[in-house]
Amino acid sequence: MATPLESSVVRIYSNNGKVVGAGFLVTPKYILTCAHVVADALGIARNTAEIINAEVRLDFPLLAAKEFLTARVVFWRPVNPNEFAEDIAGLELESSLPGAAHPARLVASEELWGHSFRVLGFPKNQPNGVWATGQIRAGLANGWVQLEDVKQQGYALEPGFSGAPIWDEQLQGVAGIAVAAEMERTAAKAAFIIPTQVLITAWSDLVEQALSLEKMQQQPKVKRANDSARVFISYRSQDPDLTLAQQFYEAIKAAGHEAFMAGESIRLGENWPERIDRELEQSDYFLLLLSPKSATSEMVTEEVRRAKQLQDLNPEKKPIILPIRVNFPLDSPLNYDLRGYLQRIQQREWKSSADTVKISQEILTILAEGHEASYTEDELTTAVAVENLEEPPLPVAEPELPEGQVDMASAFYIERPLIEEHCYEAILKPGSLIRIKAPRQMGKTSLMARILHQASQQNSLAVSLSFQLADSKVFPDLDKFLRWFCASVTRKLRIPNRLADYWDEIFGSKDNCTAYFEEYLLAEIDQPLALGLDEVDLVYQHPEIAADFFGLLRAWHEDAKNRDIWKKLRLVVVHSTEVYIPMNINQSPFNVGLSIELPEFNAEQAQDLARRHGLNWRSSEIEQLMNMVGGHPYLVRVALYRIARQEIALEQLLQVAPTDAGPFGDHLHRHWWNLKQHPELARAMKQIVAKNTPIQLEPIEAFKLKSMGLVELENNYVIPRFNLYRQYFRDRAASL
Repeated sequence: MATPLESSVVRIYSNNGKVVGAGFLVTPKYILTCAHVVADALGIARNTAEIINAEVRLDFPLLAAKEFLTARVVFWRPVNPNEFAEDIAGLELESSLPGAAHPARLVASEELWGHSFRVLGFPKNQPNGVWATGQIRAGLANGWVQLEDVKQQGYALEPGFSGAPIWDEQLQGVAGIAVAAEMERTAAKAAFIIPTQVLITAWSDLVEQALSLEKMQQQPKVKRANDSARVFISYRSQDPDLTLAQQFYEAIKAAGHEAFMAGESIRLGENWPERIDRELEQSDYFLLLLSPKSATSEMVTEEVRRAKQLQDLNPEKKPIILPIRVNFPLDSPLNYDLRGYLQRIQQREWKSSADTVKISQEILTILAEGHEASYTEDELTTAVAVENLEEPPLPVAEPELPEGQVDMASAFYIERPLIEEHCYEAILKPGSLIRIKAPRQMGKTSLMARILHQASQQNSLAVSLSFQLADSKVFPDLDKFLRWFCASVTRKLRIPNRLADYWDEIFGSKDNCTAYFEEYLLAEIDQPLALGLDEVDLVYQHPEIAADFFGLLRAWHEDAKNRDIWKKLRLVVVHSTEVYIPMNINQSPFNVGLSIELPEFNAEQAQDLARRHGLNWRSSEIEQLMNMVGGHPYLVRVALYRIARQEIALEQLLQVAPTDAGPFGDHLHRHWWNLKQHPELARAMKQIVAKNTPIQLEPIEAFKLKSMGLVELENNYVIPRFNLYRQYFRDRAASL
């Protein structure tokens, strides 16, 4: 992963292809450099007073060398020693950025003396670039700031470094651009930069980017009692999210706290999944910048889930989650998991740069006081997300169909022949139990939602419950877990909570739970109850409660054969793979009822989905896509969405599919991060992708990898599920 400096540096060429200097990406469309670098590139005098629509060629040497881009001169301050802010040029890109490119942050301070710096330049005979380091000194009469080379060996600044961004190691940002080196006094080892403050003053288009930084640095430095807070900033590496994250990062650091941004803090070659985990575990606050794009990101949802899990297990309830909606109204829908994680937390809204300072001050106040108020569920209700062709596919399905929007919610739902029919019949039978099994993102939750909807259309009460949203602390304790279970169903039914009346310490937890359902919940209602239980795999991870809970579900199902009260209850149990916990065969609910194992889409179903995206594909195109991602419903939908919106062609998509920069990069990152959290599974996956033939694994490892959706089981052998996974993890085998 490139550092922020490496992701922003550009190399500027003359008309004859010679490298004449450097510059850097300062906003998603603007490049900053020296005017004399542009003049040399164009072959004109450095003091030329005006340039109209001149174009220069450049590339990002550390990201996409020799992939030339064109930029137009839009700001011009020529070389003129009589002017204060001279020798500055601004370029506007006319080509698309490389995928990993992003702007470097501008930083400013009145006290730069002694700050270490680094810079990449392109001196004579070094077109690939060389690094120089040193220390920043102080300002001069003409507004420049002096640099000094304090080392014995290595490169110093010289011609060819002009326009290059000077990275301040203390402030973690660009303090200015290189403009000149001391050439007459060779022993002086000095050079000069145009500092950020002068650049901003000269070019007004940069003011908005830097204004919030300047104001935030003027805010009082506040800390909690003799201690600084650690803040993890979750953001999308595109503006305005990126610039906003950088501004909050600066404000938090300037106030004496510690801040972590993946793009700023993780160095090239560092193991980022381990670093992310470590930073989350150590953080006091999780600052979440939530934009429309990040709200559909698998990695963002996973980060929030992990932060919530750590919070549940931490006696101090840390990290405290601070969501900020970035150009994303508070009533805009979230995917089901995100909505559940954030529904009781205050969410701030950022609409423009005018909001930056206000929100920054609120954040610093929270850090100083060490807490954040939580709000009731009713106060923070957000809309249910419904998929459409204008929005990216949701990584997490809704367990209930939204009221009045069933047709919309079904726009991309592909029925599997006979499966829905059998399920719709079964849910109407007294005391029925339906078990739906498939890896993640295969459509289990969507099918459950439709089964529950069908039941509701036939005079049943329909309730869905996802174990993903339960606090982690309830799982290790059977009594707490069953109380949570009963309370959650009660809330969904919108009837009073009467746990205190039915929970007696003399009896066991299972007896109390059974009594609560039998004597209160089922007795209170005069309709059948269709209860959908999603993500029950989470219970597998806690053997101390799993056998008792699943045994309870089996007992209720068996009681329905003889007792009318239990005939009211119809269960839909959704899980990802085989149950690998030891259970008495006569107590398991996983060998009774209707068993449904969802298959992947076949070619005909994939073609149907393509037509719903407005694509008139031939069978050969469907085959090419399925050779990469199989019939995985979510991945096929992601691919078709991107192609239908003409963001990428099929041929190009297949080339970049198994890379971080491809359309599945977010999905692959989530899998990689999860593997890194379970070293034994990472080692197993490394073995699998190293071979072109199936291999044997320990049963539990095989089951868990299948549950994650990464492998297929063939008898006692394991293979990667798709070529996408084989290629991606084989390329990264060294890091597994």
